[in-house]
Amino acid sequence: MSDSDKCPVTAIVPACRRPEKLLETLRRIQACRPAPAEILVGVDGGAPVIVDAVRAFDPGIRILTSNKLLGPGGSRNELLAAAASELVANFDDDSFPAHPDYFGRVMGLAEHFPTAAMFSAASHAQEWQSLDFQRIAVPSGCGCVFRRSWFQRTRGFVPLPIAYNMEEVDIGLQLHALGGMIVHDPLLRVLHDNVPKKEVDANINAHVLANTALFSYLCFPAWLWPVGALSVLNRLVLLFRWGWTAGILEGLRMLPDYLQKHKQDRREINGSSVFSWLLLKRRPENLGDARTLSGGAPSLLK
Repeated sequence: MSDSDKCPVTAIVPACRRPEKLLETLRRIQACRPAPAEILVGVDGGAPVIVDAVRAFDPGIRILTSNKLLGPGGSRNELLAAAASELVANFDDDSFPAHPDYFGRVMGLAEHFPTAAMFSAASHAQEWQSLDFQRIAVPSGCGCVFRRSWFQRTRGFVPLPIAYNMEEVDIGLQLHALGGMIVHDPLLRVLHDNVPKKEVDANINAHVLANTALFSYLCFPAWLWPVGALSVLNRLVLLFRWGWTAGILEGLRMLPDYLQKHKQDRREINGSSVFSWLLLKRRPENLGDARTLSGGAPSLLK
């Protein structure tokens, strides 16, 4: 592929297991036109089987390895630090562009919103019911684009082996407090090849509950911790309503030690920023018709 077929975007993919899904994601990324200028894969916890699979697939893909388990957020910190481009498109190992001009649309978004800190892709039908750009509070985890210079102003992601209910809200609040805008584009689309399990994983459920508390503990001023406690209570109500009770007691039991373990990661954000972020979370801001920007047809890559 010639340099004229590429654009100045770095694609990053953290991976820990599932080499088959990772390779499919890499195929989909490489099938885009234009393609990203570089692809970085972060192999969390070493996983030599993944390193060997990526090298066999394409020796030109840069691989970062960590023998210590950093979790997806910790891997993203390393990948973003190593990226050569200002625009860094993030994917999970099981999510990938849903249309071949994905990175072309990323470039168009960057030009259309030159001051935006981050762009969030649409990964399910609910996110593309409206065809308007929106300023949002929480970006998508499985498909988003960072402006590296904005990300470098944050403290980054908290390294958590199980990071659900922490990563996206944390980085969203950090950027909001800095004055950074996160733009959701319903026509920048990713496919998330993730089949929900029929039974809830008790360990994941426990950590999701603990992360709900951890987020407010790390980011909110102490006088707003009751708001965080209310979030935990709301999460409990939802879990009981859904019948996802496995792991709840373990999640509650682990809270004191879990919060203490991450005490050094606490970076208090002022209350006015927290309140305005919570309001934006409830009421995203309309930024105009996304169809005014060419590209982003939702046809699936074959």
